[in-house]
Amino acid sequence: MAGAFWGTRFLEIVKKHDSGGKVWKKIKLTPTRKANAKKRLLRVWQNEAVLKALSAEPPSGSAVSGGTGKEEESSNST
Repeated sequence: MAGAFWGTRFLEIVKKHDSGGKVWKKIKLTPTRKANAKKRLLRVWQNEAVLKALSAEPPSGSAVSGGTGKEEESSNST
């Protein structure tokens, strides 16, 4: 996956005007930042897995036919 640590702000905007024309500066990816990025990435992957499972789940036939009990009433009346 490209950009696994995309949300770590590897490049930070330089706010000062005296930076010599430099707009971006590199910041070091410390162990804390790396751990936070991994946690964030795992949460994203978990959310994607849940959404994928919900979208791929076929509608269950048991909830439609047996959930209301209408079939039982019609079979008992005959």
